[in-house]
Amino acid sequence: MTGLGDIDVRLDDTWQLTAATDGDAPLCADLECLFQNIALEAVMQPGDLFYDPDFGWGLYDFLGSENDELTRLEMTQRARANLKKREVILPETIAVSVSYEEDLFRLRCSFQFSGESGVRHLDLIIGAVDVEVATA
Repeated sequence: MTGLGDIDVRLDDTWQLTAATDGDAPLCADLECLFQNIALEAVMQPGDLFYDPDFGWGLYDFLGSENDELTRLEMTQRARANLKKREVILPETIAVSVSYEEDLFRLRCSFQFSGESGVRHLDLIIGAVDVEVATA
């Protein structure tokens, strides 16, 4: 799991490496790196990362699920639990909501990093065959 002082390569919206004008791979650091890592973890299944079997929110478990109260509650709890395990996130700022429209679940997570004044938003779309980070 990425920590506050880590550095990683910057990925684009499709999880591919970005390229700088000189052809090198740009880096992200600190809170931007941490946010990228949280988004990546949200779309992975536990066990997909060979060196960390607990990395991943397991949202693929909900592909094609019925829109019912139990499903929404389980999605909300899973997102909240995974955000709470990050020590740099202020637990009292975590808010998770689930909506359903056009056969898609939309999981909206908001939270605040310790030492940061703004709130971060992570929006995920869970459809019939895929989980993705929603882009504006």
